[in-house]
Amino acid sequence: MKTNKTVAIIGECMIELSGQPFLPQQQRFGGDTLNTALYLSRLSPSLHPLYMTGLGTDTYSALMQKAWENEGIDCQSVITIPEKLPGLYAIEIDAHGERSFHYWRNDAAARYIATDKRFLDSFDALPDDSVIYLSGISLAILTHEGKIALLTLLAQLKQRGMTLIVDSNYRPRLWDSIPHAQEWFEKLYRISDIALVTGDDEQILWQKPALTEQDITQRLHQWGNQNVIVKLGANGAYWSDGKSTGYVSPKPIDSVIDTTAAGDSFNAAFIAAWLQNQNLSTCCLWGNTLAGLVIQHHGAIIPHEITDSFYTLIKDNHDTVNC
Repeated sequence: MKTNKTVAIIGECMIELSGQPFLPQQQRFGGDTLNTALYLSRLSPSLHPLYMTGLGTDTYSALMQKAWENEGIDCQSVITIPEKLPGLYAIEIDAHGERSFHYWRNDAAARYIATDKRFLDSFDALPDDSVIYLSGISLAILTHEGKIALLTLLAQLKQRGMTLIVDSNYRPRLWDSIPHAQEWFEKLYRISDIALVTGDDEQILWQKPALTEQDITQRLHQWGNQNVIVKLGANGAYWSDGKSTGYVSPKPIDSVIDTTAAGDSFNAAFIAAWLQNQNLSTCCLWGNTLAGLVIQHHGAIIPHEITDSFYTLIKDNHDTVNC
């Protein structure tokens, strides 16, 4: 599917270790925005989304970037910082299959990109109608100076006519306090155009367990977002363009194997549809369909051939899904 837009995605990808400590472990890589970039590239092979992050000059960094390029992701704006390394996280799996996560990312290369002149300069060549995508994690990992620099840059890009799409992805462990997170999220939301938020994230972030999707969309519209999507997990999604609203209820998934990257893949398919001028209901249907595929398989990145079945599923499901 072709689009004339340039899509730039800002974020972090880390090295992943999975298994039991001090036993053989699987090595992968993972990151919310990288997952979105990869699935977006698969759904729109001619797009070549631009991934903007920081890596080191080590072998792990080189192999990750090569894998991204093999997926059709444009890596020309990846910044290499010789004295830094990628972040690392380990998934510890106990005897009962329960997972726990451990992170080493406090000095990762991606933490410093927003104050690097190369990062700032890379936006100069982008067309004025480009789309910028990032998540709450993209903001959270930055230094204080980086947060200020990034939001200043995004406000300038909006003035040039670019569209800013934000995924909430609130992770409490990345913030020193809830009020601090609320302050920065509000700043980010106030300059965004499309908010792709998760209902649970919003309830936790704003400390309001009874917060409804209508409450969420009303606030985000007041803050300037033209389109708001609230992801509701197995219940689908709620959308609002400020005038009309609606629910998209996906077909139930009989066998949920792994919910990793469900939200990231939803965002990728939503953006793919939005770039093709689909209405918000259809964009949400695309998002739910891809997320439904992903959660039926292990890991954040499913096999390529399974992703290839996406458009067939869309054709089959469009008339039978409540949207």
